[in-house]
Amino acid sequence: MALREFRDREGVEWLAWDVPPVREFSAARSGQERRLSPTPNYTPERRRLNDRRRMRSATGLERGWLCFQCEHEKRRLAPAPADWHAAADDELEALLQSAQAARHTR
Repeated sequence: MALREFRDREGVEWLAWDVPPVREFSAARSGQERRLSPTPNYTPERRRLNDRRRMRSATGLERGWLCFQCEHEKRRLAPAPADWHAAADDELEALLQSAQAARHTR
């Protein structure tokens, strides 16, 4: 993962980095009892556990993206262009202009 800092024409300082594609994870567990010998008089607590493995990316972001962030804004460009990390600052600004604003979560 490369990280670049640059300043746009308006003087705003931006960070740019690439986000790799989502890794594939194994299938969810079956939920079946895995102990070999049962414990007498044991009643397990029945909690509902959500699958806490990494969630899938939004549509269009499966192949990774280029993230731009300044103090007040974050944008994404998917997929990340090849050799973006070697681009000149004005080329990075052109990529920034074509990036979509990221939704704020929380």
